[in-house]
Amino acid sequence: MKKIKVCLLVFFAISSLLPIGLSAQTVRGKLVDENNQPLPYVNVTLLSLPDSTYVSGTVSAEDGTFSLMPTTPNQIVCMSYIGYKTVYKSIQPADMGTVRLTLDTQLLGEVEVKANLPVTRMKDDALTTHVQGTVLSKAGTAEDVLARIPGLQKKQDGFEVFGKGAPLIYINGRKMRDKTELDQLSSEEIKSVEVIQNPGAKYDATVGAVVRIRTVKRKGEGFGISLRSSYDQSQNADFVEQADMNYRHNSLDVFGMIRFNRTVDRQEDLLEQTTFADTLWTQSNYQKADSEDRTLSGHIGFNYDFNDRHSIGMRYDISKTLYNTENGFFDSEVLADGAPYDILHSSIYSEADSRPEHSLNAYYAGQIGKGQLEWDADYYSDVHTDDTRNLEDSQDHDDRTVTSRNKVDNQLAATKASFTHPLWGGSFNVGGEYTYTDRHDDYINPEGYVPTSYSRIREQNLAGFVQYSHPLRFGKLGGGQASLGVRYEHDDFDYYEDNTYMPGQSRTYDNFFPNASLAGQVGKVQFQLSYAAKTQRPSYSQLRNNITYANRFTWQTGNPLLKPSLTHDLTAVGVWRFFQAMLSYKVTRDYILYWGTPVEGQSAVTLIHHINCDRMPILTAMLSASPTIGLWNLNASAMLRKQWFSMEAAGQRLTYDNPIFIGTLNNVFTLPLGFQFTADFSYQSRGHAQNGTCKRPLYFLNIGLRKSFLNDALSIEARGNDLLLGGKQEFMLYMQSSQMNDLTWGDTRSFSLTVRYRFNVAKSKYRGTGAGQAAKDRM
Repeated sequence: MKKIKVCLLVFFAISSLLPIGLSAQTVRGKLVDENNQPLPYVNVTLLSLPDSTYVSGTVSAEDGTFSLMPTTPNQIVCMSYIGYKTVYKSIQPADMGTVRLTLDTQLLGEVEVKANLPVTRMKDDALTTHVQGTVLSKAGTAEDVLARIPGLQKKQDGFEVFGKGAPLIYINGRKMRDKTELDQLSSEEIKSVEVIQNPGAKYDATVGAVVRIRTVKRKGEGFGISLRSSYDQSQNADFVEQADMNYRHNSLDVFGMIRFNRTVDRQEDLLEQTTFADTLWTQSNYQKADSEDRTLSGHIGFNYDFNDRHSIGMRYDISKTLYNTENGFFDSEVLADGAPYDILHSSIYSEADSRPEHSLNAYYAGQIGKGQLEWDADYYSDVHTDDTRNLEDSQDHDDRTVTSRNKVDNQLAATKASFTHPLWGGSFNVGGEYTYTDRHDDYINPEGYVPTSYSRIREQNLAGFVQYSHPLRFGKLGGGQASLGVRYEHDDFDYYEDNTYMPGQSRTYDNFFPNASLAGQVGKVQFQLSYAAKTQRPSYSQLRNNITYANRFTWQTGNPLLKPSLTHDLTAVGVWRFFQAMLSYKVTRDYILYWGTPVEGQSAVTLIHHINCDRMPILTAMLSASPTIGLWNLNASAMLRKQWFSMEAAGQRLTYDNPIFIGTLNNVFTLPLGFQFTADFSYQSRGHAQNGTCKRPLYFLNIGLRKSFLNDALSIEARGNDLLLGGKQEFMLYMQSSQMNDLTWGDTRSFSLTVRYRFNVAKSKYRGTGAGQAAKDRM
């Protein structure tokens, strides 16, 4: 282990120094408009003289900068953008400095019509949607913007990239720590959203997709404040009160936020469970749970720019759960071989007590010669205790009182560094990441109905990566960019039970994760072909050893013997005008499944946990369109997901290969007097997912009306969610010797009112990217 770490560190040091001085002459420049504001997404192409043959091309970055690598001295650079006059320049001198584009007055009318259209195009490794100045900038929050981005689907617990799972989200280069950050960020502060379908080697191997949000760079100095108040009425009432503050002077930026939220939720289930043992056990269950959570959270931080080449920053987040309870009941009617056996009524009350959750991030970003160095360090701490009391009354057998205490202590430290430098006409990126986690999980049941356990997990992950990208030319057809990379990860996983090291459940992994991509443009069609190897590590909850008591027939536990899964992913993405298409084929080995087995010596009791299955191929296809027709902007998507999977379950060989269709229709109408009306509809069909069946289609209809005042300083928005009450889910799950059919629904129909006020707001320029996020998510 020590030799591996030393070799990796030496490799990083040598690799970081090698590229310096090896780059060829590169044409560089910065594009601005008539007001000296940077122009992003300008088409910059390299043309060969005398026939203006296409050689290669790129798109200007957020700050208007671009770079190209000429192949011969006899070439020129063409810079074009809708509504602006096209500019041609010689490649000499190579440093073009600032290039100003002027409006083309003959096209001005057309520009005004198209200005409301969110432009989505391929840029490097991402599908990028421009938000600033479009209808999306009036969507409300960052959460509302993402729900309208091609390829993204909004779920009840977050977002999913079609065919890729939950993405890792960055805001201005900093990893998002909490999904409430999307609700905290106003849509008017967003400049663009980038969706990466197959992330490269610089990202953790567990990351299947990445979403990068870039905000508008505000000018001006002084103090700014943003206030937000939200009220949401369903069967219960929820509140959010939030204040953001920012002070900027010269190169110093100080920012902070404080937020209080109260969330009340209701969840109901009808659960039919059949266990095939020496006796045929059948349960008909009804569960109802009401939960309430009150949380006070905030952050404070600063960033300082020494100049336009070097900056540092630090951010501290703290969150305290003031009140967290769940109160409900679980009723069961139990049959044995078809005859009545028992009727159970369980009253369940749980209360959580937690210390403040702490998170600290520090970063440095600097330009060294022609290279760019980025460094981050993170610390995270969280301790919480859950106390549960279950009063189980039996009609025909003994009553039980089951109490439990579950204390979890999470600690994490991580650091990450990367260096990017021009090399041989392309770009070379090398870096490494180290993450240390320590988790104590104690579960105590004084009555002894389930075992008391004390477990500890200590994990160290050391990673190194290299990525190289180079522009390509496809003759007279067009050009693009090829990228090749690999990530190495060494993972030490140590498991302790009752303070004793368990060698059979501890393990060490050494894996290489290669990736390759080809992106470019042929005519008016942009495309990307990519391959990546990824992994999914079990969450710490899935690895735990303690047993949770649901009732005397159903328990739940973890599985310390779970292995990480390995996925090979082939993806193709295409963009033409306002159409976007994606096709992905994935094969996953050691896929992690939800499973149940009989308890040894108690065959009537089903123990719910997770297992690894052998292999699961999945095909995903997506087509989306985002046209603007007059005052109407439409974002429509259709996605098909099909898996090929079969296994022995419930005493028979079952096949799970029926596809699932997902469709979305997001509509935005820009009305007179500054009003904006939205109507969003989504649908998910029946079909198979993993080892279960979605038996009921899901559908949601949400509408909203927004009006801004005082030059957008004040805005009021009203919304209605799940108006058709289509959010009921029914899922049939097959396990080793049992099957479960669960119909669940929650408090999803609601009406909300949000008021925002902004005064002299300047968004933070914080550039920290964060480290160890995958381990935080597993906690």
